[in-house]
Amino acid sequence: MTLRSFRDTVDTYHGGFQLDDLYGVVEGPSLSDGILDTAGGWMRVESGVRHGRADVRLEIWDSDPPPAPAPWTAAGESAYLSAGGIVTMGDDEGERSFGALVLGPPCFLYGVRAHRVPPARGSDGDFWEDPRQAHVLLRFWPLRDVFDPALHARPAGLREDAAALPSGYVPSMDWPVLRERTAPPPRDGSGPDVTGDPYPWRTLARHRCRTRIRHDLDPAGAPVSTVRRQDLAASGPPDPGTSHRVTVAGRAIVTVLAADGDLLTVRDATRAESARVVAAERAWPA
Repeated sequence: MTLRSFRDTVDTYHGGFQLDDLYGVVEGPSLSDGILDTAGGWMRVESGVRHGRADVRLEIWDSDPPPAPAPWTAAGESAYLSAGGIVTMGDDEGERSFGALVLGPPCFLYGVRAHRVPPARGSDGDFWEDPRQAHVLLRFWPLRDVFDPALHARPAGLREDAAALPSGYVPSMDWPVLRERTAPPPRDGSGPDVTGDPYPWRTLARHRCRTRIRHDLDPAGAPVSTVRRQDLAASGPPDPGTSHRVTVAGRAIVTVLAADGDLLTVRDATRAESARVVAAERAWPA
């Protein structure tokens, strides 16, 4: 079943485009198959069209997806190691899309299958009807939890020979973001004030992206609250999708949904999300 999808167009100056994590950095093996070249938190997709554009559709499924229907044709299969669980795409010149897709939890390995539509030939057999437009479909699905507190929760500033203690972390596939949305569609809230903004369309697009990420990270519509950035224990950047312990008011564990300067919108962490925070505290006690 398709959980979420995203569609945008991207320039293909050098015959392809890139997809990478919106947040976080992770190291992983380099893999190549068909039009896909992947590494940790990064992917290059060959479009077959130079100095043109690609119409790109991204989908995240709850399990291994079926073959895409015609006219899509299979174009490669690989694995994508994601640091932050949220991806965006861009061209080879560094220009990024203003949208993004929530794949799922951070520090997760996802399968990815590529499809594309071959350009249609004209009646004379030599003319491409749309020679500068590529069509690419990337379908992702969760493979396994790869979080390792010794590696992914290591505090900054430690000596190189510092070693983590046993944490007892048990990988999980039971994550809210990997389930079908049960909450009703969110209401359209008020957008930012763009009076005097020289690029209002860009500001509004980024606002819509942050809003969509916030709701996708809370598919059950759990109650939310606001905390200050400095009230979270220092266990990595409080990026959307990450979980942290609050250092005041009962020391609850929360998951970040959105950030607005110093203020963070959060919800209570689920069992799988809390387990990562507890494991990190055991591996690296203060």
